[in-house]
Amino acid sequence: MKRLAWLFMVALGSVTLIHAQTSTRPMNLSGTICRLSCVTQVGNRNTCDTTCADKQGEAVLVDDQGNIQKISQQDQSMCESHMGKHVMAQAVPTEKEREGALHILKLAESQTY
Repeated sequence: MKRLAWLFMVALGSVTLIHAQTSTRPMNLSGTICRLSCVTQVGNRNTCDTTCADKQGEAVLVDDQGNIQKISQQDQSMCESHMGKHVMAQAVPTEKEREGALHILKLAESQTY
């Protein structure tokens, strides 16, 4: 009986881990990496003021729909090299998904023609 109970617990744990991995699939987003203090509103939409010279503050992604997404990796230089530029990002929600934070996996500047 104890073996059956342990087997059930192992199976239940495995299913939980598999579900947790599939629920955090990477998302593909496009938008502008910006300082939160440089986000302006044009009409009803948030945009990044690329002429803003502020070098301090939190980095965010302003997506093409005007939504502001917090970025969890504030201490890394990944965002610094793309600041004020339109990018394609691959990201996953962090544990603080309710706060709208993203963990950036890849960033690449988008090509505009």
